Amino acid sequence: MTPTPELREELRELLDEEIPEGGTDRDTAFTDARLDRLIQSASNLYAAAAEGWRRKAARIQKRLGDIQSYQTGTEQYERVDLSKALAAALKMAETFDEMARTPPANAAGSFMLTVKRPEVI
Repeated sequence: MTPTPELREELRELLDEEIPEGGTDRDTAFTDARLDRLIQSASNLYAAAAEGWRRKAARIQKRLGDIQSYQTGTEQYERVDLSKALAAALKMAETFDEMARTPPANAAGSFMLTVKRPEVI
């Protein structure tokens, strides 16, 4: 597919990525250039989203050994359970893989037919 600003924006939404107010695409997990590469290498937008979610899962996988909670004096900090975040990212990838394989309900199909010439005396 050929990247367009509209496709990039839609893919960013499917990946649950938002450019922060006053920020740029570099303030997100996927720069515009990365999104463009995902779009170019995919057969459709859902396939691009599935690959994006797999990449997000890979980043989470790297952080699984991180500390989940710690305390400094009277302050206590807790992190999100990364194994749950990993499972959620992989589930999203699976969902978009399925959507990429399933044609939309309103897609027009095609069929072929053969006509046999009648025998004439």
